[in-house]
Amino acid sequence: MSEETLTIKQAARELDVDEKTIRRWIKSGQLPAEINIVGRYTISRSDLDAFVDERRKRLQGRLE
Repeated sequence: MSEETLTIKQAARELDVDEKTIRRWIKSGQLPAEINIVGRYTISRSDLDAFVDERRKRLQGRLE
């Protein structure tokens, strides 16, 4: 069974951010993504979850 993948639009909607923000995170290397056969970015569910967890940890560290 293959892992769930999301488009930039789906990831943006899920994180409640603009699609440009997702693209910026991808281009900066913060959010791993692959380019599919038709030239569009796809983000794996596990990569998105790991990205969110890491950002949460960093934010909590700043608040403590």
